[in-house]
Amino acid sequence: MSGCRVFVGHLSSRARERDVEKFFKGYGRIREIHLKNGFGFVEFEDHRDADDAIYELNGKELCDERVTIEHARARRGRGRFAQRFSYYSQSGSSRYGPPVRTEHRIIVENLSSRISWQDLKDVMRKAGEVTYVDAHRNNRNEGVVEFASYSDMKSALEKLDGTELNGRRIKLIEDHRRHRCVA
Repeated sequence: MSGCRVFVGHLSSRARERDVEKFFKGYGRIREIHLKNGFGFVEFEDHRDADDAIYELNGKELCDERVTIEHARARRGRGRFAQRFSYYSQSGSSRYGPPVRTEHRIIVENLSSRISWQDLKDVMRKAGEVTYVDAHRNNRNEGVVEFASYSDMKSALEKLDGTELNGRRIKLIEDHRRHRCVA
């Protein structure tokens, strides 16, 4: 499934499979790594893990080279191989830019220091579409989660308040502050 396969561009010729595996560690289970000369592909079991890896790792250094990480796209009709994969871009730029900020925001209190923003995002996805997550940035043991809609945010408050994460019961509080435009 191409939604789970990411393209790794500008890959160093010194990069080995174990280097790529280490680079993507923490972003979910990897099905396959396929390296070519100067680029490669990594296939994840879950498309959400691929999305997270693209957002977090695009432009980072791997074996002393700044790599590009994008979704791979299927190309059709090339010889006997029905699917090949190519660099995915739209007008030369990634469709995965910064996360979308919304006013449907929850403050998460009592987070274990072992919970990463990725862990928090995975839990919150059970309630709805998550557009932004942060953990421990402004305050230790506190996170912020923003949802695509008001109903997704309310669902999270109802379903997940008091949930135990890593031995701690989290408290969810609707953030009533609104984003203000600065002139």
